[in-house]
Amino acid sequence: MSSFGDTAMSRRHMLKVAGGSVLGASLFGCSSTRDVKPLTIVSAMGDVKDRSIARLCEQYVEANPGTAVEFVQLPWDQAHAKILTMIAGGTPPDLLYLTGQWVSELRAMNALEDLTRWHKDWEHKDIFTPIAIQRCESSAAIDGESVFGLPQEVTAKAMFYHKQRLEELGMEPASTREEWRALLEAMTDASRDRFGYALRGARGGLWSWWPIVEEFSGTNHWFDGDNQCIINGPDHVAGLSYWNDLYQDGLSPPDSINWGYTELVQGFWSGLCGSMEQDNEVVATCLEHGMDETTLLTAPMPSGPKARVTTADIWILTMAASTPDKDAAWSLYSWLMSPEQLGTYARSTGTIPSYTAGLDDPALNSGFYKPFADMVSEPGSLANWYPSYLPEMGEFIEVTVTEEQQKMLLKQQSPQETLDKLAKFLNRAQKRYVDKNGPDVPGPPAPA
Repeated sequence: MSSFGDTAMSRRHMLKVAGGSVLGASLFGCSSTRDVKPLTIVSAMGDVKDRSIARLCEQYVEANPGTAVEFVQLPWDQAHAKILTMIAGGTPPDLLYLTGQWVSELRAMNALEDLTRWHKDWEHKDIFTPIAIQRCESSAAIDGESVFGLPQEVTAKAMFYHKQRLEELGMEPASTREEWRALLEAMTDASRDRFGYALRGARGGLWSWWPIVEEFSGTNHWFDGDNQCIINGPDHVAGLSYWNDLYQDGLSPPDSINWGYTELVQGFWSGLCGSMEQDNEVVATCLEHGMDETTLLTAPMPSGPKARVTTADIWILTMAASTPDKDAAWSLYSWLMSPEQLGTYARSTGTIPSYTAGLDDPALNSGFYKPFADMVSEPGSLANWYPSYLPEMGEFIEVTVTEEQQKMLLKQQSPQETLDKLAKFLNRAQKRYVDKNGPDVPGPPAPA
């Protein structure tokens, strides 16, 4: 691989567009493409996933002489704000990997291209799994006959344990939240800087505590039949109180109130914390940092008082509406989303494939990865769900939840007060949606 002669200028431009902070910007092309404007693609999926996407971009350029691709990796905790900055500044990338909660927000800004004109005749349009399509529909990436994005992967959460800690204690992975609380207590010895749980107190904390709320409430609904938010009911409060107590009772490090994704994963593989819940791609991160079969154990999530919750989410590849050469962008898009490339990506990252044939790959449903596959397919489980059709969900998760949960962790407000404030935000958002679209709103999937 060689780079453009003006690679430094191109990277400086992307740094400026992204607000001055990226983890990496890679430009793939050759000397003959010096005057070709590169297609730009942005991701905040994390080091392991982003390296895989970067390799695929490089392969695309090698297979398509005369093309160039610039891949930009954003820090997760800053990605939402930086993508909004790019769009507001009129310089978005051509392609964007988005979580399900960001799609409707960008659609409301008219920032995403409708891919239907290419997708309707695409040979691979029917390859995706039902759960991947369902997640795209609930995220408004697939809206009736319109397609604004397709599923790159399905993510699922399972438990990560330090195997040696369990063996020292003579304990097994917990099957219930009651057992898990006892296990965390046994793992914690603050005098030795050893804690039971890597808690995510900063951005993204909702992805840790919301499934627990669903376990305690026994429902994945956020609104009742009258479109009134129900997340501040007694059972929901009990679930959030359970999570809050893990921090208040010292089962997580004091500074975990400021932990995002990177810090909590490091807190686990470093040995500071004995357990965490995380997505399947984090297996590769743990292995890269020296863990192996003797030190790492993965297991299904514990069940709560009223449900066992399958925590599945999705990453979606989208195209910016302002992309100048949409046909060229679709060429890269459709190549990345073909079964061959999706399979390469899934195997290199350990993620659950978004296409049906990939579910038969033994490398992705055995060993460390088996609990994740089991969680997604477990009969009778309650599917975790977010009302991602609301354009405000990006702001809700990235800003509002972070502010309110940290006030709770700092004892400035109770779990009840926290959920009351969040319910108030969501009631306003739901009313705006209903006023515009009518009372028939998307709902969560029923138990499997």
